[in-house]
Amino acid sequence: MMSSLLDIQALSLGFRTEKGLAKVLDRIDLSVKPGEIVGLVGESGCGKSTLARAILGTLPEGQTEINSGYIRLDGVDMLSGGKAAEHLRGRVVTFVPQDPFASFNPLFRIGTQIHDLMRFKAPRDGKGSFGRSRKADEASAIAMLDAVQLPQPKAILDKYPHQLSGGQRQRVMIAMALLPQPRMIIADEPTTALDVTVQAQILGVLRRLAVERGVSVLFTTHDLGAAWEICDRVVVMYAGQTAEIAPREQFFGDPRHPYTRMLLDSLPAPGRDPVGIPGGVPSPLKAPNGCRFNPRCPRATDVCHETRPALIAEPNGHAVACHHPWSAEAEAAHV
Repeated sequence: MMSSLLDIQALSLGFRTEKGLAKVLDRIDLSVKPGEIVGLVGESGCGKSTLARAILGTLPEGQTEINSGYIRLDGVDMLSGGKAAEHLRGRVVTFVPQDPFASFNPLFRIGTQIHDLMRFKAPRDGKGSFGRSRKADEASAIAMLDAVQLPQPKAILDKYPHQLSGGQRQRVMIAMALLPQPRMIIADEPTTALDVTVQAQILGVLRRLAVERGVSVLFTTHDLGAAWEICDRVVVMYAGQTAEIAPREQFFGDPRHPYTRMLLDSLPAPGRDPVGIPGGVPSPLKAPNGCRFNPRCPRATDVCHETRPALIAEPNGHAVACHHPWSAEAEAAHV
């Protein structure tokens, strides 16, 4: 069995607030294999971005409380704060943000910002931070900008961020994420701010380049259509808990968790009207006991209110955390 590049087990963390500890992640389990594209899906506020920030080491200092679990990337403890973890960030694991405009410095040209990235993060053939010339870095940058299908890539280097469209800026961000030759990219809802046509193009570029280079991707999104387009496997989060994990085809074709089924039913489809999920995501300051979805779940019973369900893995790669998981066989027998 292929070992995981990213391994997260039983991770629980929260943020200290004036009203108490907000328990944002509750014993999260997640893994990503080398070259695999994993989608992390769920409603806003479910903890997707917090999990990404925990891997990247950008959680607020002095406010974050880690209660259990670990994050290991390429065998390195990413919660230790040590030099090994710091070395991986920006090199072995890189980041594509939701809003590229906010991530660029508006005062410097694209070429300057790419050069600064490569000066400190790009591989150096054993010669140290200054082992490559600026001309060699520029050639690498132009080649990567061409790979993300930006026309006239050399001219892009001379532009300021505001002179590019949203789709162009996101393509530059993907190029910058790939230039350090990482083993993993974390893409945090990278197409949210783009129109539908550009979204499809960006997803296509990201998947093609990740597959060609054997790069793993952790792709956070609330857009199930985007998850279908790009992901090999999907992890469903709800209110800081792992609800379901499944290969893409099984996730869309045979969902087991009631929350997953209701998410898919909320999507428009030919011949039926979308059905919303009643209620809202509970506050991390006062989460319900047992399964956190129980206040909104039509299948909930007493055990769902009292005991948190374990994440049970099946031989086919499907795993679900539910006391009453849905299945076609069970429903047929019930009828």
